[in-house]
Amino acid sequence: MNPSRGPERLVRAGQWLIALLFAYFLIQVGGALIADLPLLSSPPRLEQFLDQPAKTALEAELQPLESRREALQEQAERLGERQQQAQARYEREKASFDNWRSTRSATAQSDQNPEVIARARQLDGLLQQQQQLSGEQAALAARLRQVQASIAVPRQQLQQLQSEAQGRFQAARQRAELRAFGIRLLLVGPLLGLSLWQFRRFHRSDQWPFVWGFLLFGLFAFFVELVPYLPSFGAYIRYGVGALLTFLVGRALIRWLNGYLARKQQEQAAPQEQRQHTIRYEKALQSLARSQCPSCERSLPRREGVLPNYCMHCGLQLQHDCSQCGALHYACFPYCPSCGKPA
Repeated sequence: MNPSRGPERLVRAGQWLIALLFAYFLIQVGGALIADLPLLSSPPRLEQFLDQPAKTALEAELQPLESRREALQEQAERLGERQQQAQARYEREKASFDNWRSTRSATAQSDQNPEVIARARQLDGLLQQQQQLSGEQAALAARLRQVQASIAVPRQQLQQLQSEAQGRFQAARQRAELRAFGIRLLLVGPLLGLSLWQFRRFHRSDQWPFVWGFLLFGLFAFFVELVPYLPSFGAYIRYGVGALLTFLVGRALIRWLNGYLARKQQEQAAPQEQRQHTIRYEKALQSLARSQCPSCERSLPRREGVLPNYCMHCGLQLQHDCSQCGALHYACFPYCPSCGKPA
């Protein structure tokens, strides 16, 4: 049961559309304004707090050392490959020599044969080559350790330089976050307060679409443009503000509920005719269509689709008989739906 006429519903929908469009364009203007603020568009960068001359000097000192280290590592890799090849060749020659000696022993030929001596000397040469390569590897490893020790000092200094710059950068970023939040708070705080005050005072006026649109704009600015930028130092501020807002909103809800219950008690204590006159016609029809009492707003049971004549919760008369034709109708009707007699 909708008490509004067709044109009224159309105009009401258009008014809500105006409210949403008004809020949308205000949000776009506010977002563009905040984005163009110079103190919010240039956050600090790490490079700004790094000692560039010292960094350049350390990098210049490290570059030849790093090149030298890479060259030594490549040389060590090549030397290792040669060492592996020499060892593999020695093992093949030694295995061949052992097999050859076993064969000569089986044929009772002398071990002092010049060929035996020549092949033994060849194996000694291969063994000496391995030892020489091992010595070169040891010397190369010592030079590589020396270069790495030389690299460690400027690299540690460079890390210390970057660590100090990181500390200054973190402090500057926290200050920038506080400054940005303060600027947003100076813009959004009064805006939200004005929108709430305006809504409380003018939301029932004929300019209510603009009031609602401005309220939506204020709420969007608070929850989107302000709350996500709340600085967090160990999460104390963020959760502390959240707890404070929860406490304030909770107290406001408790006060509203207590006031609502007090008003309902006063309404139920008033005479029957006075209670009926204080209920708006549209609200009464909407409540009855939902099977609710227009006064106490509690649910009403229907019997065979018909509401009771009185509310069993607060005693409000819901239906009565017409004094002229005797037809039963809602007590909120200004005219009898059967004979048209004014109620």
